[in-house]
Amino acid sequence: MPHKLIWEPKGVYWSYNGDVTGKEIMSTSTTIYGDSRFDRLSYKLVDFSDIESIHMTNEEIAKIACQHKAAASSNPHIKTAIVTRTDKDGLSDLVNNFAAFFSDSSWEVQIFQDRDEANAWLGRTTSS
Repeated sequence: MPHKLIWEPKGVYWSYNGDVTGKEIMSTSTTIYGDSRFDRLSYKLVDFSDIESIHMTNEEIAKIACQHKAAASSNPHIKTAIVTRTDKDGLSDLVNNFAAFFSDSSWEVQIFQDRDEANAWLGRTTSS
């Protein structure tokens, strides 16, 4: 699976690279939400800036959003930043569709094209 998952003191950072599928994103989300550290997270940074392509159906987007909404009942205080650099394979539309599911959620979801801006919004400090 083309991703990297890093647990940090206040959050989780995961990045994807190469060719990504909706099933891979669902699998990563399941890993995060099933971990005991999830209940203490204050942010998630999801970085798609290094992907080559993404293959995800609207049904998969809806399933991932439902997965996240269920997780929000366990930890309602998470900010999620999603980083995209270009509109590879319609990624912007997919991310915007995903973010729309959170209009009535306690989670704040923002989309960024710059990782530094996402870090600042999250209050995340990093040397990487």
